[in-house]
Amino acid sequence: MNLHIVPDNVFINKFCDNLKELGLLENNKIVVRSNKKKLQYIQYKVPFAKLYSSAFRNHTGDTQQYERVYIHQFTPLLYRWVANHHFKELNWMVWGADLYNLPSVHAHLYEKLTLTEYIKRRFTFQDFAYRAKVAILHDVYRNKAYAKVKHVLTWMSSEYKFAIDHLSLRATHQFFFYENQMPYQALDKVIEGKTHVINDPPKYILGNSSTAELNHLDALQWMEENKIKSKIYIPVSYGDTAYARFLKKYSEFYKGGEIEFVDRYMNFNEYFEFLSGADGLIMNNIRPQGYGNILMMMYLGKKVFMNEKNISLPELDKNGLKWYPFAEMKNKDLKGSEDNKSAVQTILSHETLLKVYRDLFG
Repeated sequence: MNLHIVPDNVFINKFCDNLKELGLLENNKIVVRSNKKKLQYIQYKVPFAKLYSSAFRNHTGDTQQYERVYIHQFTPLLYRWVANHHFKELNWMVWGADLYNLPSVHAHLYEKLTLTEYIKRRFTFQDFAYRAKVAILHDVYRNKAYAKVKHVLTWMSSEYKFAIDHLSLRATHQFFFYENQMPYQALDKVIEGKTHVINDPPKYILGNSSTAELNHLDALQWMEENKIKSKIYIPVSYGDTAYARFLKKYSEFYKGGEIEFVDRYMNFNEYFEFLSGADGLIMNNIRPQGYGNILMMMYLGKKVFMNEKNISLPELDKNGLKWYPFAEMKNKDLKGSEDNKSAVQTILSHETLLKVYRDLFG
């Protein structure tokens, strides 16, 4: 049997769906680390408890009894837990923030405007308390914890290399990708017979959440300076609420068109309609982020405009996935690459991912 330590996140539902489809759910125990009294996102009936509590310890039991243990989102709060337990095989499934946003990793994640107007001015007691907790209770266990990791699971070899270069890891790379609620091929039935008319001015979605790493203001500043006219939708339904308030206050300098902040929760079908109704997606992040949205828009034949400093761009190039620099927004041709659809299918088809599941979790 395998053990999975997971956060309360919607992506875990599809993860469990795929295990169930293959008849592997009984062979994979899911335990959620959560401080809440009830789960907010996970629909499956799985045990959950506060990390380091007796209830959490009872749910996991002796970690050596499992063939493999998988940590989904390896936050610093888990360092002490990993260091003080024994495993036959420990694996880390990377989520992004658990790698690029680590206090011990000095990576350039923010563009000038976001850095000066938000990051350097932002200091909360909650941030201080979290960092103090990590420093006092967990940091001393960091290297010991990473040394126990046998495999780093991510679909990007460049992300694996980043982890090896910045952390005390002796792990090897294994391919894994968190699938969307609806597999890419299934989208064909949803969009069958539909035609999208390019809007004038174009409708762009900026980012995928309320996180400062998306450098929203810097993207808007570039668009303002380059006189890009558009209707902009900014999703802020999840992420940092303080940052969302900041964005709403300081984005008014953009005069190229209306900005609408999308703060309502949408189910997958609603969100898919939201994405498919746009003419393009703007992602100004430097670290990999939002690939569910990026790949879905590419699959739909939409242009995805990306920050040219993005760490994951070599991975896209290697896999034949066409992305566009911001300067391409000046081009009125908003039709994306037709080759992106087949490239996404090749890399991340449902059948390919099910084979990955069999190999990893069987």
